Amino acid sequence: MNFATRYMCYVVGEEPAIVKLWQPATVRRMKAFAIALHIPVTIWAVSSYAIASMIFELGMVTSALITLFWAGLIYLVERLILVAPKVWYVNFSRILIGVIIATLGSGMVDLVIFNKDITQQLLRDKRIDISAKYERLASSQKEILDKARIGWLDKQEEANCEANGKCGSGIPILGPRSRELSRQAEVFRQDYIDAQHKLEEIYKDKTQELANSLTSTFEEEGLLTRLKALHSYVSNNNAALIVWLLCFALILFFELMVVLTKLFFGETVDDQIEKLREDVIRHNAERLKDAETSPTANARKLLKNIYSNSVSSTV
Repeated sequence: MNFATRYMCYVVGEEPAIVKLWQPATVRRMKAFAIALHIPVTIWAVSSYAIASMIFELGMVTSALITLFWAGLIYLVERLILVAPKVWYVNFSRILIGVIIATLGSGMVDLVIFNKDITQQLLRDKRIDISAKYERLASSQKEILDKARIGWLDKQEEANCEANGKCGSGIPILGPRSRELSRQAEVFRQDYIDAQHKLEEIYKDKTQELANSLTSTFEEEGLLTRLKALHSYVSNNNAALIVWLLCFALILFFELMVVLTKLFFGETVDDQIEKLREDVIRHNAERLKDAETSPTANARKLLKNIYSNSVSSTV
């Protein structure tokens, strides 16, 4: 047995000495299981390392530890799928577990493949939020500006009307009333100027924050936020949606490779021999049980004891 075959035996948990006694069809199935098991483990190892190092920018050692954890966990789950018996409820559970693992795995791979697109979508969402925030501030400030402008113009018109003698006393002279109205108009004018300056500062702050957003790295964003951004990106782009569906289907197929391989391979001669051997052992065990627990067995034991005692007394 060469090194590759021995390695595949250890991967699927079979003893090389036992595999030597198998028929060629069973050995081929064992090799197919070993090859299929490497595919999801490799996908999870690569994607988890890429996410840890590229997206979250963790160190090499930390990323390697995360990779070993996820690769080992997926290996154990796939091994569990391999050793599960072929009955309908086990097959259903196996397919369900496989689909869940495949969906999670394809999502992780998508985060790596579409990393730049996700970053751009996060940037667009952030700029939209910034614009919306400052538009609300600007809208509120415009109301204050309009009120100050209306108050200023109204008071200025009253002061002019009083000074021209068309209102109030009717005497065209700058009296105490016209001067008071002018002072009030000046207060409203100053409020209008202050409100206008504040509105200009709001637009200036908006421009500055939008410019600063271009340098954002989004390191603090988690997986759920990135998955949401990916969904938003593909939902608004038909070409991206088609590419994402194709990538998702491909990764899903790869992740389900162990499940599909076990479903496609039927029973071999070795499986039938093993079942027959188990049936023989079970049959012998049942016969032994019946022989030990039946009423005739108790009678035979009693007669045997009586015979032994009689022989002993004779001697």
